[in-house]
Amino acid sequence: MNRRKIIGASLFFTLFGLMAMLPPLVLLFRFDMLLFGIPVETVYLFGLWIFLVIGACWFSYVLPHEHHLPPSEGDETS
Repeated sequence: MNRRKIIGASLFFTLFGLMAMLPPLVLLFRFDMLLFGIPVETVYLFGLWIFLVIGACWFSYVLPHEHHLPPSEGDETS
């Protein structure tokens, strides 16, 4: 994958995380059930948060670094 596609995928990943935390989707997990003694809604939000953190780490690892050229002698701005 080239840099442009990875940046587009990371933007989609961010928007997915934003949409997944909106109240209408979170409210789908509001019912009287416990998972290991924790409400399902809390497990959903914490699991989503972990997924987004791992995804952000992966994108930062995969995204190639942008190499900046050192300024030449004739490019002074002052």
